Amino acid sequence: MEERKERSFSFAVKPTASQLWRFSVHYANSGFRGIVNLILVGGSLLLLAGGWRSLEALQRGLLVFIVLLFVVWQPAMLYLKSLRQAKELEKHPALELTFHEEGVEIVREDARGHIAWEDICRIEAVGSMIIVYSDPVHASLISRAIMGDEEEAFRQLIREKLPRTRRKRI
Repeated sequence: MEERKERSFSFAVKPTASQLWRFSVHYANSGFRGIVNLILVGGSLLLLAGGWRSLEALQRGLLVFIVLLFVVWQPAMLYLKSLRQAKELEKHPALELTFHEEGVEIVREDARGHIAWEDICRIEAVGSMIIVYSDPVHASLISRAIMGDEEEAFRQLIREKLPRTRRKRI
């Protein structure tokens, strides 16, 4: 009889301001929001480039404002929010996530929790991190740098436990 080895992957996660910012920008520009942002910025740039001479000063100003709103102001505000979040997270110990055959164990100080694989909303790889959504609103960010040599085996566990519809780029 073949004995099955219990696979387990533990990661201590404490996201940095930079990681939180990248996640926020990804979230702000994904799905329908991203399409709207792209249409507004792209359309504004096309109108500015193609009709600068024919546009009135107020129209030019409004189009420049739209571009700056989504290209400069929104990312800057998200970064400031990420700085505040990271500063707040510094007050707490790292979140310990352990992925195994039955699901995910979550430990912070004396608080413990378990999420079964069927209850995980989705997991996706974005740039230098893997995002684990425990529900549509809450997510944990795991830096791919802390995974080291375990990354491929960890991804394999996710592929086995989650259907394709609940994992992206894994």
